[in-house]
Amino acid sequence: MFKNYFKIAFRNLKKNKAFSFINIFGLTIGLASFLLISLYIFDELTFDRFHKNADNIYRVVEKNTTAEGKVTKSAGAGYQVSYRTKKDLPEIKDAARMITLGRINVSTIENTNVFYENFTMANQGFLTIFSFKLLEGNRQTALAAPHSVIVTEETAQKLFGTTNVLGKAIKVDRDSMPFKITGVLQNLPVNSHLSFNLLFSESSIASDDFKKFAASDWNSGAFATYLLLNNKANVPKTAAKINQLVAANEKDAKDKSSYLLQPLKDIHFYSNDIQGDSGKKGNIVYMYVFSIIALFVLLIACINYMNLTTARFANRAKEIGMRKVSGASRKNLVFQFLTEAFLLTIIASAFAIVLVKLLLPAFNSFTEKQLTLGFHTDYLIYAGLAVIVTLVGLLSGIYPALFQSASKPLLLLKNKINIGKGNLSLRQTLVVFQFTLSIVMIIATMIVYLQMKYVNTKDMGFNKEQLLVIDINSGKVRRSAETIKNEFAQLAQVKNVSVSSRVPGEWKDLPKIKVKNENIQTPEGEDMYFLGVDDQFLKTYQITLSEGRNFETGSLADSSSVIINQTAAKELGIKNPSEQLIEIPWDKPFIARVIGIVKDFNFQSLRDPVAPMILGYQQNPIQAIDYFTVKVNTDKVSNTIAKMDAILHHADQKHLFEYHFLDKQWDLFYREDRIRETIFLIVAVLTILIACLGLFGLATYTAEQRIKEIGIRKVLGASVSNIVTLLSKDFLKLVLIAAVIAFPVAWWAMHQWLLSFAYRINISWWVFVIAGISALLIALFTISFQAIRAAVANPAESLRTE
Repeated sequence: MFKNYFKIAFRNLKKNKAFSFINIFGLTIGLASFLLISLYIFDELTFDRFHKNADNIYRVVEKNTTAEGKVTKSAGAGYQVSYRTKKDLPEIKDAARMITLGRINVSTIENTNVFYENFTMANQGFLTIFSFKLLEGNRQTALAAPHSVIVTEETAQKLFGTTNVLGKAIKVDRDSMPFKITGVLQNLPVNSHLSFNLLFSESSIASDDFKKFAASDWNSGAFATYLLLNNKANVPKTAAKINQLVAANEKDAKDKSSYLLQPLKDIHFYSNDIQGDSGKKGNIVYMYVFSIIALFVLLIACINYMNLTTARFANRAKEIGMRKVSGASRKNLVFQFLTEAFLLTIIASAFAIVLVKLLLPAFNSFTEKQLTLGFHTDYLIYAGLAVIVTLVGLLSGIYPALFQSASKPLLLLKNKINIGKGNLSLRQTLVVFQFTLSIVMIIATMIVYLQMKYVNTKDMGFNKEQLLVIDINSGKVRRSAETIKNEFAQLAQVKNVSVSSRVPGEWKDLPKIKVKNENIQTPEGEDMYFLGVDDQFLKTYQITLSEGRNFETGSLADSSSVIINQTAAKELGIKNPSEQLIEIPWDKPFIARVIGIVKDFNFQSLRDPVAPMILGYQQNPIQAIDYFTVKVNTDKVSNTIAKMDAILHHADQKHLFEYHFLDKQWDLFYREDRIRETIFLIVAVLTILIACLGLFGLATYTAEQRIKEIGIRKVLGASVSNIVTLLSKDFLKLVLIAAVIAFPVAWWAMHQWLLSFAYRINISWWVFVIAGISALLIALFTISFQAIRAAVANPAESLRTE
């Protein structure tokens, strides 16, 4: 029986090549889109879940509450929080600590392949808690001995050109003793919030000062801390015990602090309010959005199959009638039509898998993922695909099967098919649904594009173009900064040079300080950001000085001077700078004189409002200079960079030249938004394309049902334009209804998205008009093709049987 079903199904596929192509094409696009988005979502949802003990690993998060009630969270704890809890609390099986102490110069013993890396240290429990694959070495001892280091495959290749490096040694510029490689890790998965290339043993820090610090450190927040709990541990009770232990030992705490235990699986999506978390953060809302989009694209493809199959019903009426007369039951016919739907879906799914494999390299490069579809792909992906293919086959085929098998054989043989209004209204509803989603996606794409354009063109309060930022990575270069500045400035392509502790668009954490004066009511002071800069900073970045004066070149007196932005001036109650004193509590209180006010400039992403900023002179006691910023001509920039490299090497032969252009770095703030913009654009094009296929099917159906009416109208003198209008107007009404539904939905969704930006566009009415007109024109073009074909047909052919 089933063999017969498949034979007939294949025969119908071959007989109706055009309809088969349209159906297979639509389902292939729908399934491929669904599969790609599913791979992306699966990767995001499985962040950090590859660890064997992922269910029982928790990160310690410190929650600080100031006397004024301001709450902050940070991903760090004191040394003793992990050390003592492991000893004192039986429900904690192990603890891992990590600390990054800046960057170091790393090289082989022979001084070959020198590069910079983070100086990240971890205790022995790191490899016990986490399941990163160790290719060489012993998990229990790799981080035990002093001057041990584990490296990733990539780093081993960079250093030695091979991964067979166990027992070899490397050296760093912070320690006279070499470090022995005791382990080689497989390159860390992209979907891990932890990222490092080298991991040094914590026991390598053998100084008495560190031991003294660690012995009493309960609240430094310097150590990323992870705890492995046993299966029976009560997490809230364990957190309470940790807080009790800390409270009993922590002394001189100014702010009220407590510790939370954050599940490892939650870190990726629920860390946006946690400071000091440098991992790649996700947004769970977009997972829901992308899931809905993937399902809708697939649903639209299924709707097309329904429309196209019912459109061909008139052509198969006699076939179905003959089957019924010959004894076929309704059950037999339902199975026949479902077999056709499943066959089509299986063919489409095979094409979809091939298409996804072809697109994955480009998709991975675009999304910065390592997605795969092969033998090593998680079985859940294939299980999900099998379920989806089954559901798509059922969803696509069940309505046509039930509809076509219900007709009476006599009417079928006479070709007098009575299509009720209910059936027609269902197909109209499906078309409205398709175009509603299409219009929503058009609007979403336009608004995301306009917001990204606004982000790129908004006046930031400074000019980020042609700014080359060069890292200062050694004390020798830092001490020779003035000399290097002067030599840079003498280069023909250089317009201006500045040094600063941080730069706008900083990818590292911008330092925050407390600031107070007589106008600040809180005893601890207000939080403000701090930059150490020189006298050329304002000129290099083209920041406007609105009141007061700039720093004076080489002035020792200005080491206690500061310039503030307008937001800071408002909080401090300063309208005109006249060397008013402000206090910055630090290791020792820093009393500074306000000599100038600059206009507000965006030193962070446009998602954040401008915050109060203090600019201290480069010889300030808070933060040393860390960057050169060079305003350059873009002509012959590679030659200019080479000359700068030579100047730096003259100051320090071991210094490695690291640089980036500020505008490129700034773009990284909106990298995820641009990925989403492109995804919206692609999905918008696909939904429109698939919706047009559905509209084509319905237009074909209508033309076939009204073929005799069209013939009579033509005989009575109707023109081609009259016929086209007759067949088109009902469909255009459906698109207009879709627009009416889509407009408020799209406005609400994009309004919510724009709220994540402190600076954003207003949603203009013309966006909706363009989207609506675009949908109408696309629909009209699709319908006209079939309408014109019906209108120019010879009426004698259609009326011959009457």
